[in-house]
Amino acid sequence: MPRYRSLVSGTVAALALAGFGCGVRDGNAPGVAPPKVEAGSAGYAFPNILQRRPAPAGSGDIDKAETAASQAPDNPAAQRRLGIAYYSTGGYKAAVNVLETAVRIDPKDGLAWLYLGYSRMGAGQPEKALEAFDQASGSNLPGTQRAAAKAESGTIRYQALRDDKKAMEDFQAALELNSKEGTAALALGTHAAEKADAQGARRFFELASKALPAGPDRASVFACLGRLAEESKNKSEAHSWYTKALADDKDNAWAKVRHAQTAP
Repeated sequence: MPRYRSLVSGTVAALALAGFGCGVRDGNAPGVAPPKVEAGSAGYAFPNILQRRPAPAGSGDIDKAETAASQAPDNPAAQRRLGIAYYSTGGYKAAVNVLETAVRIDPKDGLAWLYLGYSRMGAGQPEKALEAFDQASGSNLPGTQRAAAKAESGTIRYQALRDDKKAMEDFQAALELNSKEGTAALALGTHAAEKADAQGARRFFELASKALPAGPDRASVFACLGRLAEESKNKSEAHSWYTKALADDKDNAWAKVRHAQTAP
């Protein structure tokens, strides 16, 4: 059977890919080709970061944001809003340039640091993204946003830098800040499954299934829960989990195969 990591797609496609078996360590999302760089090197990009960490509602009016930023070039909030507007459209490199200006003007702007981290991930600057997330996680942002910074730090360490130990520390710190941080729960569940800790894996996967929105990452969680059920010889429960996985992501390869093979 494949390792659990290979069952996980999306975020922790990162995480699940090389192991426990539920989707692909070097993929950003199902159907998306992995970056054309070696893991551990500069340039490793996360083009789908925007899907996982969307910009706040109403952030996409670039014309308005550009006008405000040009009228107040020394105003960090105006620069931050423009940077987030660029990020909201997938303009990661443009967002990086503007958000770097924002944090230069106000080094204590935690929200600018957070979105600078996301933008650097999208632009293929993983190590610089870690620096931004370190600033964001140590700022006065709400716990949910500091948890997101920690979780994405974990994703970078795990996927781009292959530093599993520090990645798990980041994921654990993220959950301590926000018990509903689904990305971290999925990662920790995968790690527990690969360590043959079925009870711990199920606990993290069930947490992730409640915290993550519908989509490929949650489908990966359901697929992993299906595999755990199969390993405990509960074929009907496994089939139920695979049904849920396919409802979230009809292209989840593991769920498609095992759904047919566990059918009554």
